[in-house]
Amino acid sequence: RQTRRPSIALKDAILPWITFQEPEFQRMLEWLKAQTITETKGVFTDVTATVRGFTFVFGLGGIHGSVESEIVEASDSLVIESVDVTSMYPNIAISNGFYPEHLGPTFVTIYQHLYEERKKHPKGSPENAMLKLALNGCYGDSNNPYSVFYDSLFTMKVTLSGQMLICMLVDRLITVPTVWIIMTNTDGLEYTVHPDYAEQARARCREWEQLTKLNLEYARYKRMFIRDCNNYIGQYLDGKVKRKGAYEHDLEWHQNHSALVVPKVAEKVLLEGAPIRETVEQWPEMMDFMLRTKVPRSSFLTCGDQRIQNITRYYIAKGGGHLFKWMPPLKGKEEWRRIGVESGWGVQVCNDIRDAGRLPVDFDYYVREVEKLVLGMS
Repeated sequence: RQTRRPSIALKDAILPWITFQEPEFQRMLEWLKAQTITETKGVFTDVTATVRGFTFVFGLGGIHGSVESEIVEASDSLVIESVDVTSMYPNIAISNGFYPEHLGPTFVTIYQHLYEERKKHPKGSPENAMLKLALNGCYGDSNNPYSVFYDSLFTMKVTLSGQMLICMLVDRLITVPTVWIIMTNTDGLEYTVHPDYAEQARARCREWEQLTKLNLEYARYKRMFIRDCNNYIGQYLDGKVKRKGAYEHDLEWHQNHSALVVPKVAEKVLLEGAPIRETVEQWPEMMDFMLRTKVPRSSFLTCGDQRIQNITRYYIAKGGGHLFKWMPPLKGKEEWRRIGVESGWGVQVCNDIRDAGRLPVDFDYYVREVEKLVLGMS
């Protein structure tokens, strides 16, 4: 119940009607079509195309690119527009009839039914989240050799066509005067444009939607603080905030909640102009200073001369002990490997929460981490 392939000619994975006016995009398209791959991970690492000063990075998993360490603010002469493809990977498969070969066209029918069912439930609801997971999980498992959905050509059809379709959108937008691309990432992009040309840019987007049979979701930012394409804060016109990567602090329970004071203070510094050190030192919630580390059963942790549990909570503390991971010897070696955790900093272990506050917090550590997120932007 799988389709295994010894190799994949990428020309078979890219929609045949894709073409570009921009020579650099056309060059990239022709280069991709000339490639044949025998595996789907780690094949392309430095394939780029620079168009009007903006560098796009291509890979088998998706496209990305961004200005770096920049603050972009809307004004009377500048609109910051965000466009994202609705449920991009599932809809590429649905609109183009892509399916794992051994499952046949019925896969597309069922896939579309799941998507239509998801639209009946509001974003943020458990039902919507469950169906989103089902849709994206089918695509993800198409590159999993242990899955019933396994067919790597299907995976490549979705990802490579997706990258080229995003480039087609850029290819149309850059024909509009004053448009400047500031970020692309897998399923969408952000650009700036003068208000006089904003509707013209939207018209290019609608043309793209008609051609690709995909839908775009639009939003406008008041300002963006961009470290890179995976780490940024965006504030919408209505004041709501979008956080990505190192700036995220509204996390799910299963995610790592280490040092939440860092992204929370960074947000206040960027959006409100709060002073870094004073805000860190006056932060009221002790739990936001906590970090955690973990090791597998084959390894162990020590703090000072004491062995501690394999999943350990701690905070950076003045006068604290030093935390180490001990890993089994490498093959042919006898010595266990000792790896420092928060090297150069003392810690107070808090697996018993009553130990919180036993030693004073070393605010210097947290100030330094906040500075990494906020300083250097222009």
